[in-house]
Amino acid sequence: MNELAGIADRLPLAWQIHPAPRPSTSEDLEDAVRDLTRHFTYLAYTVASRDRQAQRYPARYTPQLREGTAALARAATPTGRALAALGEAVTAAGHLHHLTHSPPDPGHADDLQHTLIALNGHVTQARTQLFTAARQLRADAHRLLTTQTPPASAALTTLAVTAAPSSPRGRSR
Repeated sequence: MNELAGIADRLPLAWQIHPAPRPSTSEDLEDAVRDLTRHFTYLAYTVASRDRQAQRYPARYTPQLREGTAALARAATPTGRALAALGEAVTAAGHLHHLTHSPPDPGHADDLQHTLIALNGHVTQARTQLFTAARQLRADAHRLLTTQTPPASAALTTLAVTAAPSSPRGRSR
């Protein structure tokens, strides 16, 4: 979940994308696609391997594993949408590259502006989907952790704990 949010944070912001793109815009997209593909592959692999595990060792496939697998599977949808948006962003970045390295013709300025808007929209959509996936995974992890926490024993909950004074005035000399 933190990795997905980290990928989103590393994507260029709208004000960082210009008609004459800095080389790092395409490199940022390349890095994001590579990282996101790795994470998307992890999601698919984990779901498939846990399915095999459940079939081979049904007694070992606990409700926690089943719920964790379902949480990872749910994250695949926004992660896949983010990957698709990054694919569109790469296409727009390629068109922007073409426009900035071609002699201007009629409609060049409009095409350039349209391409910038499209590129920004795709990057923003990818960022939104990545944050959605990260938020969803975080909520699922929190829910799974709180439902798995064993209750404290009665002996531990009935003991009174006195706090030490926090200021020097309350301490004996």
